[in-house]
Order: sequence, then structure tokens, then C-alpha cells
Amino acid sequence: MLVESLGALASRDRRHDVCVIGSGPAGATLAHALGRAGLSVILLEAGRASRDERSQAVYEGDFFGAPLLLPLAASRMRQFGGTSTIWAGRCRPIDAADFDAKVEGVDTAWPIGKPELDAWLPQAASILELPVFGPESPFGELRELAYRYSPPVDFALKFGDEFRRSRRIDVALDSYVTGFDVDGGRVVHARVRDSSGIERQVAARRFVVCAGGIENSRLLLWANVQSGGRVVPEPAALGRYWMAHPHFRLGHVLLEDDLPFEFDEKGNVLLAPSPAAMRAHGILGIGLALRPADEDSQRGLIADLACVAPELGAKILRRFGRRLSCGLELRASWEQPPRPYNRVVLADRRDAFGIPRSDLHWYLEDFDRRTPRIAAGILGAELAARGIGRVRLERWLDGLEDFPEDHDSGGGHHMGGTRMSRDPRQGVVDPDCRVHGIGNLYVGGSSVFPSAGFADPTLTIVQLALRLADHLARSLARDGEQDGTLHVRAEAPR
Repeated sequence: MLVESLGALASRDRRHDVCVIGSGPAGATLAHALGRAGLSVILLEAGRASRDERSQAVYEGDFFGAPLLLPLAASRMRQFGGTSTIWAGRCRPIDAADFDAKVEGVDTAWPIGKPELDAWLPQAASILELPVFGPESPFGELRELAYRYSPPVDFALKFGDEFRRSRRIDVALDSYVTGFDVDGGRVVHARVRDSSGIERQVAARRFVVCAGGIENSRLLLWANVQSGGRVVPEPAALGRYWMAHPHFRLGHVLLEDDLPFEFDEKGNVLLAPSPAAMRAHGILGIGLALRPADEDSQRGLIADLACVAPELGAKILRRFGRRLSCGLELRASWEQPPRPYNRVVLADRRDAFGIPRSDLHWYLEDFDRRTPRIAAGILGAELAARGIGRVRLERWLDGLEDFPEDHDSGGGHHMGGTRMSRDPRQGVVDPDCRVHGIGNLYVGGSSVFPSAGFADPTLTIVQLALRLADHLARSLARDGEQDGTLHVRAEAPR
């Protein structure tokens, strides 16, 4: 059942098996999978069925540090379906290397391995309507990547009809979770407020926070303030280790011969260093994107090349009128180290409901130049060794200029803040995504990522949600076997 507000469900006085907070890719996938497993679910969405400016204003907050492409209220959506209503659809599984420590002194390791997510890849790809992932092609120390594109799936449309018809899943819109009641190390109620200011309590056996890569931290930080630290008893990492993928133009590429790669359906060539190259060069994950530059840019590049490599410049100039793909723009999206001082904090200012807003601290440092500079150098060396081209890099990569403010610098991929760890001092949730020290409170979404890799996060978010649904179904089944009230089976991966 899908209703406009929690009040429409209040008369039923029903205690659900699982309360899911947030209806984006993590929350909607989780509710769908739990319903199929035979569990009763209440899905609480703070926004409405479509964008509402008053509701969206709750996401406003200040930003400190490197320039972001989007303001905090523009890079996420407070409505049914969450940010899936505006995402671009590019998908790729994260690499096996992304689960390990890549660079000495940088804590990028996950407490789980890639096989634990791979089990859920076929089901996640089906939800996202992705074609089969093809093989990667080597190119020296690089590899040509196999990205796939979702239509993109809007999760409100994907599951809306299913949720409306379901007898197991109740969806309440305009239901803003503002805190939790905790007793004996377990959450007993979520406190929920609607736009009229009426507050209600929602009871469930398990609670899962899937409100997004900033809002998960904000809700748990505020809940901890209200409860005197009982919601997250081990709060050292709460809100910290926040990450985004920096997006910048690295430079341009000029090629003498025809492009040695295949453009994908979006007009890009996507490359990355091999895991062996990452280890050898001491860099983190990065995706390099090549796309045709405009004609004026290409003419300028050829002129610049002729100054330093006259013979190659002359060859390219002779071909220029017949082949306009010789000049390419080189862009990148890469992994930054998880740092404790990159974090979400509660602001002094409050939203219309009296809840502290989020402030985001996100800084780029000299180390953040290392991965893109070396990766671009690997590409340049390979093109030169093959005698087919050159790379011209932007000055900021060598530290000769500040990070540019007029490039895409990130802002759309929000990760970390409630990171997964075995040690409560290093994270907020355990390998099952359960909050350390609380028996029935979980977190879903990219905020649990211990490190970011370089792949767009949505596919991994859906895989983690399916894995969490399986864990919750099995956990509740064990509880039911003990008290005789519940008997369910999780659906096996397909």
C-alpha cells in the first residue's frame, strides 16, 4: 500500500518486521526484496510523490573545502524514488582490488570481499535493466573498461505499482524520521513527523536507514544527540570518512592514427590502470574518459604539438581535415583516500522542522593530484611508445595551479560517513551493515562504503541492499524459529 502520509496507516496499529527509511535505490530495493521474502515492511519517505520545493529545502546546507559542482540541495532528491529520479544510469561493478588496501598508509580495505557482492550481481543487473557486462581489453598498463547503462531506472516507477498492490509493503510519503527511541540496546520506535508537524511512532523488529550519503549521517548524528549517545554507542567515525569522486578535465590527447579504441554508446572511451599498475605506481582507482574535442580545440592542440614535436604535428595536421577524431578531451573520475576530517556535521542552522541542517567538509589535497597525474602519464607513455599520439596535461596536475573551479569537481556521488568496519573505532556499521553496539539498527546505501573505488556507486548500492535483505530475512527467520511467530525464507541469488 502506498499512502500520502503516515496518518493514513495510523489506525492499523501494525508492527512491521522491518522499517526502511528512504525510498531511493537502497531503500526501494531493500523493501522489494524483503517483501518477496515474505516479510512485512513499512517504507518511510520524507518527501512526496514528486519534487516539492518546501520539502527539498530541507536538504540545504553549507559546504567547506574544495568547490563542488552541485549545491547540497541540488545533488540529491527528497521525493519517492530519491536521487534515482535524476541519475545518469552509468554502471559498473567495483573491482576486486577496491576491497583491498591499495596504497600504504591509506585505509581502503573493506571487511568483506568482492565474492560477497558478486553473488547479487545478476539480480542487481536485472533490477537496473543492464545488459551483460563484457570483457575488458588490455592496453599496455591500462584496460579498456566495460561500462553498461541503465535506461536509467527510476525506482519510484520501477517499484511503485508493486508497492501499491502489495499486502506486505506499506509506503508512507511525507514521513520525516527525526529520531529513535532506544531501550536495552535496541531501537523500539522511529519518531516520524509529517509536514503538518504531527509526530508519530513507528514500531518494527528491525530498522534500516537508507536516506542517502549525507542524510544517513545527519539523521544518526542528530538521533545520537537526542538520545545521549544511545543510538550509535560507538560514534568515533560517525559522519567521518565522507567521500566523493572528483571529476576534472586532465588534458587533451592527439592521435596520429585512427582511434585504437571503441567509442561506447555515450560517445566515450573509458580506460583504467590495471590492478598491477595501481600497485606498481602506488595509486588509487581512476577511470579515464576520452571524448572528441571540438574543432577549434583540436586546431589549437595541433599547433601546440607542432612546437614540441614538429614531425608528428605535421602528420596529424595533414590528417586533420579528413579525420576529426584525432583530438580528444581527457577527463577522469577517481578515488580519493577516506579521511576522517572529510565529514558531515550538524549545523547551527535548522530546517523548517527544527532539525539541524547538514554542513559538509570536503577537502582536496596534493595527494589527490597523484592518482590522475600518474594515470594520465601511463596513457601518454603508452601512446608515445606505440608512436600514435601524445597527451597534454593541465597545469593543475603538477601543482602549478590550484584545483580548477570551472571543471566538474564532483558532488553527485556521496559515499562514506557510516562506513563499514570490523572495529567500531574505524566505522559505524559491521560487515552485515548493523550499527555497532545496537541489536536491530542497520544502514543501507553508499554511506557504508569504506572506500570509494572509481565506479559509479548505484550498482554497488543495489547489490548491498540485496545482500542486506537476505541477512535480515535469515535473521528474522531465526528469531521466529525461537519464538514461533515467524517463518520466512530469503530468495536465493539468481
